[in-house]
Amino acid sequence: MYQNLTNKDVIARKEHRCDWCRQKINKGEKYNYQTFIYDGEFCDWHSHLSCSRVVSAIWDYIDPYDGLDSWGFDEGCADVCREFICSDCENWNSEFHDCEMDESYCIDKMDDFFKTYELYPEKREGWYRIWKCRKKVKRNDAMCLLHRM
Repeated sequence: MYQNLTNKDVIARKEHRCDWCRQKINKGEKYNYQTFIYDGEFCDWHSHLSCSRVVSAIWDYIDPYDGLDSWGFDEGCADVCREFICSDCENWNSEFHDCEMDESYCIDKMDDFFKTYELYPEKREGWYRIWKCRKKVKRNDAMCLLHRM
């Protein structure tokens, strides 16, 4: 069982590691800090703000019934990139349908992508969902979606 205790953005007083991408969070950098209880154990979680935004954007796509860890995040990001982002990237090798960045992905590129687009399930085929992306449009300071894409 999961119980969230704290979820806030803070300024790093010392160096940390992002629990999503496992890269360094520098001293003085703003990041997301969470504390929670999971299966009776107290845990804390540090993450880049961009990683937290990407997780929010792809959570339903990944469909983590048992929670999400850094390896699931890696796999989910790589899959979303291959399906929706990589074809326009300079590091994408279209001949081999693979990224030339040693299986890494660009969190900042995904974060920028999800400022403009969102993923949504178009239809379900058995247990499998067909995912698409659509552009978000800002109207009257509220995010609305274009339904004609």
